[in-house]
Amino acid sequence: MATAAKKRKNVSAGGLLGQPILLLVEADAERRRQMARRLKKTSADILVKQASTVSSAIRQIDAHRPGTLLLDMAFPNGSGLEVLRHAMAVVPHCMAIVLTDRTDPASRLQCFEEGADFVFVKSDSFERVVDLAQRASKRETGRIPRKPTSRRVQTANLKLMNKSGLHALPAAHLVRLVQRFNAKLIITHNNRSADAKSIMSVLALGAEYGAEITFTAEGKDACQALAAIRSLVASKFHEPAPEKE
Repeated sequence: MATAAKKRKNVSAGGLLGQPILLLVEADAERRRQMARRLKKTSADILVKQASTVSSAIRQIDAHRPGTLLLDMAFPNGSGLEVLRHAMAVVPHCMAIVLTDRTDPASRLQCFEEGADFVFVKSDSFERVVDLAQRASKRETGRIPRKPTSRRVQTANLKLMNKSGLHALPAAHLVRLVQRFNAKLIITHNNRSADAKSIMSVLALGAEYGAEITFTAEGKDACQALAAIRSLVASKFHEPAPEKE
């Protein structure tokens, strides 16, 4: 019988009693169901979490710290690169398997530079990708030691999905958050820029619900700052859900 200490250790290593966690991120509902069904059918010991948007994927990464990420790069509202960057910042040991429609070398290279371990085009064998994801989750395939290419300036392109955009309380949440980091942070919206550490500057942007904004970070804590910002935006700035009538 496992001791209490061992049980606690197992739980902290993944899912229940050390169950490997795989995060499947796919915008297409039918394809996501097919892949999840195949993974669960052939690997019952793997805990498969799912996400269909950039923000939900970021929330799942924050909540579950998956050991394996199976990521489709195509999203109608957002970029899979933001998910990949967030995973590498929050769970650097995570093995990232990327699926993309783009076959040009530059796109593949960018995925590898951001920390991907494998990059497949969607025309590749479905079974091959699923099999690799299973083996990666069980650690039959070890993660290639790779870190995202260090860049002096880091960027994140995000969409505001909270009802009040960057006004009042959300702006205050953002400013308090970024002031903790040793990095220069600039927000760009509609060709206007603002210092993310200045509440008046942020409010002057007038960024509303649905606005697409770009965060640019430079400095020692640039990666950590953007990871924290992605989490805040994905959580809709902790705004309460609207009451049902």
